[in-house]
Amino acid sequence: MASKPENAKKENWTKEMVLEFCQFLNKYITKHGRTSPFKWVSLQPEFERAIKHKFNSKCALKNKYDSMRKDYNLWKSLKNGETGLGWNESTKQLNCSNEWWKTKTTENSKYAAIRRNQPSAQLQDEWDQLFGDVVASGSNCVAPSMDSSTINDVHVENLVDDDVDMVFDANDYQVNNDTPSNLEDLETEDPNFYSNLLNEAIQQTTSAPVPSEVAKKFDMTSKINTKPKPANMKRKGRESTGSLMLKNHLAQSSVVQQRALQILEADSSKLDESTKFTIGAAVGELNRMVDVGLMTEAGDLWLFAIDLFEDPVKREIFINMRSDNARLAWLQRKQNP
Repeated sequence: MASKPENAKKENWTKEMVLEFCQFLNKYITKHGRTSPFKWVSLQPEFERAIKHKFNSKCALKNKYDSMRKDYNLWKSLKNGETGLGWNESTKQLNCSNEWWKTKTTENSKYAAIRRNQPSAQLQDEWDQLFGDVVASGSNCVAPSMDSSTINDVHVENLVDDDVDMVFDANDYQVNNDTPSNLEDLETEDPNFYSNLLNEAIQQTTSAPVPSEVAKKFDMTSKINTKPKPANMKRKGRESTGSLMLKNHLAQSSVVQQRALQILEADSSKLDESTKFTIGAAVGELNRMVDVGLMTEAGDLWLFAIDLFEDPVKREIFINMRSDNARLAWLQRKQNP
């Protein structure tokens, strides 16, 4: 029959041993620093000599450390928010009703073990010292149990101060989809339409009062410094260079977009005026008059009108008339002056 694996053997940890273990690890952290990994191979024999006890597994300390970290997280999640409901500050214990415990146990069955064996006030202090900086605050989040050779230093650059308002309204950058129908095919007809449009808009906004010095610095930056820098505390009320550059870039982009929209709208009105009085529009009116019986298609008056429409002024006069009867009378007078 195969023997039971060594790492599966159950260790007998008394409350006193657990407390001594936490104190032992905290002394190690005080001496070597929090980012120094625990060397369990050498620590376990040292701790066994200190408590005069031999563990069954060579991984007993590492396994207990991982287990305590889970217990600590579980205890903090249960304790937080309950200081005004059944919390005894003097004993550092939860004295809650059976109904409360039943509700919590329903949420997480592991809470039942905590109810049976709440950590002592001394153990809670040791836990806070051992795990608190990593689990609670997140500062220097490198647990001593980790292998330092596998950890990459991460430096955060604080680009925006806490008191800098960087809220963007999506409506400020909403694209106007109400594009006139007569502009839909412009890109097909001229592949360079939009690039030329943006160039024109940029040229027309270069004289506008914008923070040009910062914008120039932003545009001239061709290389990004990827060298990590440690996070520096900034005085409140001052924007970082990154946030200022971003704001100015967005402001410049917004000005260009607004000018491009104005150009499109102006071009649209010009197109409307130029297409309103085309020969096709005039012939369309003429054909409609044929449909209602005011003249005969390919008749003398119809042919006369076609020739007359070669004159853009007369074509515009014909289209602007208010009624077909007026158009008919005007054509007849032009035909027979």
